[in-house]
Amino acid sequence: MTIDLDITWAEAAIIAATAFVAGVMRGFSGFGSALTIVPVTAAVVGPLVAVPAVVVMHIATSGQLLPGALRAADWGRVWPLSISGVIGVPAGAWLLVSQDPEHLRRGISLLIVLFALLMLRGWRYRGRITHWITTAVGGFGGVVSGAAMIGGPPVIMFLLAGPHQAAQNRGTIILYFQFTQLAAFAIYWFEGLLVWVVLWVALLTAPTLMAGMWFGQWLFSRASEAMFRRVALFFLLAVGVTTFFA
Repeated sequence: MTIDLDITWAEAAIIAATAFVAGVMRGFSGFGSALTIVPVTAAVVGPLVAVPAVVVMHIATSGQLLPGALRAADWGRVWPLSISGVIGVPAGAWLLVSQDPEHLRRGISLLIVLFALLMLRGWRYRGRITHWITTAVGGFGGVVSGAAMIGGPPVIMFLLAGPHQAAQNRGTIILYFQFTQLAAFAIYWFEGLLVWVVLWVALLTAPTLMAGMWFGQWLFSRASEAMFRRVALFFLLAVGVTTFFA
């Protein structure tokens, strides 16, 4: 596959600056970077380059977050979420090519908005969370990822609704995305999407993404549990509204 890349210095600067903002969100909350940078990068280079480039970029820079995530994560939730999420991605891809994914995207976006508002008012799930429930949520997130590219928020919402602390949730989120991104990397490799242009765009965004991640980690180390939840939920609310009207 051959892709011609025609990008100006101004466009490169915009992508790099957006990567810094995305890195701050990733370093602070463990999520949000792809949702921030993919739309901007896709507007410049197209989704065929942008989506694989962001996956490559995240895997290449994951070493900055993994040590802390490995220590803090709740592995009892990481495994069922991640394994079922990886399995769910191909099913979502089938929906993408055989059904209308717009209905699914808008429905999920509306649920994200409603639950974010509910949780911002103080609601948290107090019932027992079984492995079956966790597996189902992970699989649902994988299906939505494959069909509508917004599979992360349902999983994040599920984690934030529980009783666990911010560090555990952040670590679990980071590892969930690491596993699902590795699966996406394998699929893109098999499909021949990892061309040199993709690697060049990933290289362009990696330095400012890593700088933003460092700053986000610094902010997280000074944030309270309440602040972490507020920032994460307000970001999810913004994601829900944006993807509903996109």
